[in-house]
Amino acid sequence: KHLNQFIAHSALDIVDEAMWGTNQMYLKVVDRFNDHHVSAYVTPSGAKFMLIHEASTGDVRSFFTDLHELYVKVMMNPFSEVNGAIDSHQFDVKVRGIARKYLSG
Repeated sequence: KHLNQFIAHSALDIVDEAMWGTNQMYLKVVDRFNDHHVSAYVTPSGAKFMLIHEASTGDVRSFFTDLHELYVKVMMNPFSEVNGAIDSHQFDVKVRGIARKYLSG
């Protein structure tokens, strides 16, 4: 668990640099650490989604696309804080469902 947090935090600087060099939201694999790959997706509003996975993971782009759609739906709720944490069991269940759909390959 702590290793994943370290990997994600260390990849944030790379994501910040990569997002200014392209107009794509899906940044593909931005960093590697041993067998772990870090893929990133940046929304037009600047929210960053990062996924730590093995090289042979399924359809990461589709996972991020569906996650972005779910994120937008949550942010459209007038009671959501724009830069706040999403503390919703329903959101968590849906994200896990998206992961099972695209990343279990």
